[in-house]
Amino acid sequence: MKKPLYFASLLILIASCSEKTDSESSNSSNLNFTVEIDTVQVDPGDDHFIYLAKFLRSSSLSSDKKTLYNFNPTVPELEVIDLDDLSIKEVIKLENEGPTGINAATSYIPMMDVSDSGELFLNTISYMIKLNATRDQMSRYWFTPDSLEADALSELEIIYPEGFMSNNKDFYFGAYGAQDNSAKSGLAMINLNSMELKKVPLDIFEKIEKFEIVFSPDGNSKMSVTETVFFDSIEDKVYISTSAFNEIYLVDISDGTVEKKSFHSELTPDAKKGNYQKTAGSQKELFDHAKEKVKEVSFLKFHYDDHNEKFWRFSTTLDRMIGDSATYNIVLTIFDQNLTQLHEEKVDYSETGSLTFFKDGSLYSYINLEDELGFVRIKPTYE
Repeated sequence: MKKPLYFASLLILIASCSEKTDSESSNSSNLNFTVEIDTVQVDPGDDHFIYLAKFLRSSSLSSDKKTLYNFNPTVPELEVIDLDDLSIKEVIKLENEGPTGINAATSYIPMMDVSDSGELFLNTISYMIKLNATRDQMSRYWFTPDSLEADALSELEIIYPEGFMSNNKDFYFGAYGAQDNSAKSGLAMINLNSMELKKVPLDIFEKIEKFEIVFSPDGNSKMSVTETVFFDSIEDKVYISTSAFNEIYLVDISDGTVEKKSFHSELTPDAKKGNYQKTAGSQKELFDHAKEKVKEVSFLKFHYDDHNEKFWRFSTTLDRMIGDSATYNIVLTIFDQNLTQLHEEKVDYSETGSLTFFKDGSLYSYINLEDELGFVRIKPTYE
């Protein structure tokens, strides 16, 4: 078996805010830290290729962050990756047909999760599948008006399948809204034990509509470039933020109450301005307008470091144009566990991929290393 590859580490010293000018840092305690950056590769074994076609979007982490589960719908199979050893631990074969068949070959499966006891959850457009740990029994959950209790879901509403599970896998969270995909209304929280629905209206989806770029070739169908809405579940709350605004919504899982926190940056605007064309007459125009859109500020996801009890969030904004090429500033903002803003500054590193998470105090971010699975790791040390 090939050994994991460790690439050269890079030590970057981060100066304290007292050594920065007012234009370079704000909202900061005397937070001094260094980061060490390296890149590691996962050993796939002698005769296996890790599934990377979806950029690990069909993957989930164990609660202790020691195991990464990566779902390959084309076979289908579930890759079990040891994140401590950086190697494939097991490849679990799944059935497409039969009483425990998941029909992955012809289904859209935007969400996958695995419980600590080994139960596999797969969400489709029509229903959610749960396979028990031995994968010989299957259950189905239907998220339809006649299958849910408590808050009513109208015949014109759906619960979107691109959701996620609570840490204990007792709840499914997803956006709800109009069936025609014209507008999302808020967060749906479904207790899988009682099949009770709690609808939490949120204005975040309405607020980002004004930043959408649309190409509608026939007046009915459309292609669009939209803002990203980020979801996460940490302990008893759902955290919701967007790439357009310097803010976050916290939804209490127990009662659906909503708290909104807004932040201020001295280094970036606090919101997109939307100074670009919103409609396109062709697919090429859509992409051209999108190039203008990305020049405006963009906020990435909040990532919680439970080892150091801090949140990190990167954001980007245009630095300058060199000919037709744009260069960007990257800003790292650090918050405490209560989302009190502690520090922000320009950095020359960021998350790199569609899967990013903290493990043992280091930020892991997916990277493709010549079609092999790798991670860039950023390890902070606070003084």
